[in-house]
Amino acid sequence: MYRVFERLSKKVRQEKGFTLIELLVVIAIIAILAAIAIPQFAAYRTRSYNAAAESDLRNLKTNLEAFYVDNQNYPY
Repeated sequence: MYRVFERLSKKVRQEKGFTLIELLVVIAIIAILAAIAIPQFAAYRTRSYNAAAESDLRNLKTNLEAFYVDNQNYPY
C-alpha cells in the first residue's frame, strides 16, 4: 500500500507546471486581445486631443468676449 502511494506521489510531483501548448494558447489569446485594444486606444487618444482643442477654443472665445466687454474693442 505504501509503495502505491509513493508512486502516485511522485507522479503528481512530476506533473506540476504548464505544457508548451498551454503557454502558446495563452500567449495567442493575449496577442488577440492586444490587437483589438491598441486601435481602440489610439481612437480614444485622438478623440481626447480633439476635445482638448475644442475646449481651448471655447476658452479663447470667452476671454475675447470678456476683453471686448471691458475695452469695447478686440485685441490686435
